[in-house]
Amino acid sequence: MAAPRPGDYEVLTSAELAQRLKVKESWVVDQSKRSRTSDPIPVFRLGKHRRYRWGSPELNSWLDRRAGYNTQQQRKAGSSRNGGTM
Repeated sequence: MAAPRPGDYEVLTSAELAQRLKVKESWVVDQSKRSRTSDPIPVFRLGKHRRYRWGSPELNSWLDRRAGYNTQQQRKAGSSRNGGTM
């Protein structure tokens, strides 16, 4: 199987990603910073600009974790179902 190429994914701005996720752009920017969360949104930089690879395995994996598909990792991180805080 061939490795994915950068052109295989759609490159989005933080505003475009926010629109697709139906959240505020400021939330996307905050969740992209390592200093703000232990599981930041996968991002790459073009100069001072943040960009996101829509459809990439990294972003899909992040979305799966946030949706709770990986319950073991979520519990280890301290889910509210187990008395932890998020």
